[in-house]
Amino acid sequence: MAPPSPRGTRSARVTAADVAAASGVSRATVSYVLNDTPGQTIPETTRRRVLQAAADLGYVPSVHARALASGSTGIVVIDTSTIPHGELVANATRALSRALVERGYVPVVNQYTGADAGGEVLVALADRLRPEVVLALGDLDPALVTRLEGLGVARVVTASSQDHIGVMATLQVAHLAEHGHRSLVYVAPPEPELAALSELRLAAARAEATARGIALTAIPLAEQEPLAAELARLRAAGATGVAAYNDEVAVGVLGAARRAGIAVPDELAIIGIDDLPLARRTHPQLTTVSQSDGGHPQIGPEQIDAILAGEQPILPPVRPRVIVRDSA
Repeated sequence: MAPPSPRGTRSARVTAADVAAASGVSRATVSYVLNDTPGQTIPETTRRRVLQAAADLGYVPSVHARALASGSTGIVVIDTSTIPHGELVANATRALSRALVERGYVPVVNQYTGADAGGEVLVALADRLRPEVVLALGDLDPALVTRLEGLGVARVVTASSQDHIGVMATLQVAHLAEHGHRSLVYVAPPEPELAALSELRLAAARAEATARGIALTAIPLAEQEPLAAELARLRAAGATGVAAYNDEVAVGVLGAARRAGIAVPDELAIIGIDDLPLARRTHPQLTTVSQSDGGHPQIGPEQIDAILAGEQPILPPVRPRVIVRDSA
C-alpha cells in the first residue's frame, strides 16, 4: 500500500470531484453547472454553491474535459511564420500566450518559415490539433485561409501590422530633417528574409527625403571594418544622419562609427526602429521609433476577448512615435 500523503497537502490540480465534494453534489451536477448544460433544471441555490466552491478551490477544467463537453479543444495557434522574427515578435507572442492561458486556452506558436510558402506546417498543425482559432500576426494567403477553414478551424484572424511599416521610416527621416540633417544614409539588414520589409521602409524613407529635398543613400549592413570604411567615406561626402532598418542594425552602425572615429551624434546622428531594451543600453543611448508599449501593437485584451467570442476584432490604429535619446 502506498504511504499516505503528508498532512495538509493536496493534488496539484483541483478536479471536478473536489468541487463536487466541497459543494455536496454529484460530479454530474458540477458538470451541468460549470458547462451551463441546456435542458437541466438546477436550483439556483445549488448553482451558486457549486460556482462558489469552484471559485474557492481555484478549479480550472482541463482542455480535454472541455473538448469532450463542448466539442472544442481550447487550442489557439499563434502564427508568426510570415513576419520577421526578433525580440519584438517574441515579446508580442509571450504577451498573447499569457493572455490566452489566463482565459483558459492553450496557445501553440508556429514560427516555422523556411521554404514553407504554402503554409504546409500551419495546415498540418490545424489538421492534427484542431485549434479553435488561428491568430496570424502577419498576412496569410486567402487560399491558405480557405484550407484552414476547410479543416474545421472556426476562426482565422490576421492581425498584420504592415500598414505602419512605412510610417516608421518616414518618422526617422522627418526627425533627422527637423534637426538640420540634409544628407542621410539608410542602412538595410543583411538577412535575405528581411529584404521585402526593408524595401518597404526604404521606399517610405526615400519618399520623405525627396519631399524634403534631402539626399538619401542606401547601403547594407556589413561587418564592422568594411562598414566603418563606408561610413567614413559617406561622412566625408557630407552625410550626417543614419536611418537604420531597426535597432539591431543601428547598434551595428554605432559600433562601426566608433571604429571609424566618427562622433555620435556630433558628426553622425543615428536612429533605429522598435525601441528594443538594447536601445537603452548602448552608449550613447539610441534614439528610435517605437510602435507599441509592449506586446502586439494592435491586439490587446479587448481584441483577444472578441476573437475568442467569435467576433471580428476592431484593431486600433498603430501610432508609432520617436523616442528621443542621445544618438540623434
